[in-house]
Amino acid sequence: MKTKCPNCGYQSDIDGLIRLMSGGEAFITAFDIPCELKQPLLKYLGLFRNPTGHDLTWDKLTKIIGDLTPAIRAKKVTFNKQVFDAPPQAFIWGIEQVMKQFGEGKLTLPLKNHHYLFAVMQSFDIRKDVNPNQAATLGEFVAFNGVKKPVFAGRTQQETWDIVNQARDPGESLDETYERIKSNY
Repeated sequence: MKTKCPNCGYQSDIDGLIRLMSGGEAFITAFDIPCELKQPLLKYLGLFRNPTGHDLTWDKLTKIIGDLTPAIRAKKVTFNKQVFDAPPQAFIWGIEQVMKQFGEGKLTLPLKNHHYLFAVMQSFDIRKDVNPNQAATLGEFVAFNGVKKPVFAGRTQQETWDIVNQARDPGESLDETYERIKSNY
């Protein structure tokens, strides 16, 4: 695939650019981030840019993404000597809160690290901070008898499992119970 620079018009094969640019690593790493997190992450990366007009270098961008990727993959964040769950929804919500602070002029830019984001994310609660209709679209599933089902709106995997298990009738599989009660949630 060919790509063209919108500023100077230089054309090159995208594979060649990735190999040549020090940002190729950041570009490749970005493909390993859950889809629903890519747009919010792009907005967030802009907060590391110097407001005086200097662009992020590829090396800096690679470091920023590289610092976040392990936490995104593990769905856990270690911050202030505490470890807390961080599903994609927590990152999305945290970034939304940080961007809100930025919009209100309450952030000093450029950000130097992810500490502020992690501090905000510590107060994330899926039951109150995620739109109830969003849970299934954000990649949260629970498996019943080997079949993946979306978690109930505003519920965690464990809460969904518990609800289904408690509603189960004798002789009914968990999958059948889920299908029977899902309209209630």
